[in-house]
Amino acid sequence: MRSFLRLPPLFVAASFSLAAGAAAAQPDETAITAGQCWVNASIKPRPVHEEVEVVLQEPSVRYAVTPAQLREGVQQVVTREGAKSFRVVPATFKQVTEHVMVKPETTRSVVVPAVYEAREEVLAVEQAKTVLEPCQAAGTRYGNTGAMAFCAVGIPAKEEKVQVNVQIQPETTRTIVAPAIYKTVSRWVVDQPARVVEINTEPQFATLAKMEAVGAEKVEQRTEPAVTRRMAITKYEGKPEVVLRRAACDSDLQPALITRLQSALSSRGYSVGNIDSRLGERTIAALSDYQMDNGLAIGAVTFESLEHLGLR
Repeated sequence: MRSFLRLPPLFVAASFSLAAGAAAAQPDETAITAGQCWVNASIKPRPVHEEVEVVLQEPSVRYAVTPAQLREGVQQVVTREGAKSFRVVPATFKQVTEHVMVKPETTRSVVVPAVYEAREEVLAVEQAKTVLEPCQAAGTRYGNTGAMAFCAVGIPAKEEKVQVNVQIQPETTRTIVAPAIYKTVSRWVVDQPARVVEINTEPQFATLAKMEAVGAEKVEQRTEPAVTRRMAITKYEGKPEVVLRRAACDSDLQPALITRLQSALSSRGYSVGNIDSRLGERTIAALSDYQMDNGLAIGAVTFESLEHLGLR
């Protein structure tokens, strides 16, 4: 038999203070008093079992095809189509000789210098002149009047012979003509231009074996029903929690209570083995399964579970 320890009053108060939030969630158990037993237990998500129908294969449409009936025949086909093409006949050339002017006729002017003749000429380098020279005249030599006499003396011109170039023909220009320069070249000219010649190609034929349809293909349609299967699935409701719950103390677990507990679990489909008024592993395992299935704190004989089973 599994036993549960009775906690001292101080330890119970401390546990309650650490799990005040969990205790506050129980409206029927708002206070902890001496002589009570409490456990910290977990609440697991509650399994919800359902049976669903799963479609293993959806309904489908199937077809049965009867092929067409064929027979052999012959057919003449064009293996190469007739066509019109064109051929280009290239141009022909001939060689001709021509004189090509490489330098045109030009003219230029040249200067014909003037013609001079050397002659000797007398050149007056100084003209004749008359000068006054002091002289004695008019009794000036005897007087003491200060008057002076001058006599006019003629000085002849001075001449000099020089060589003079006399122009007998003035400077002129004359025009010189340079004839054009030609070179003889050979070049190819078109003798006959290119032309297009039309060419006709006859079509080519071949005889082939041919299959002809004498009976059309037949398609028959039938509908295949869906393939289904009933399957049991388990879903879980809620979230895992750790809560503080009041539990039955060892002194409370009398054989009569254990018998009632085993009977209540067995009547609800949970296997406890033999109903022997003993709290063994199979009874606790069955109680844990019941607690998990109903969203209750798991692992102990709690007052909550007893009330849920209708034993309090």
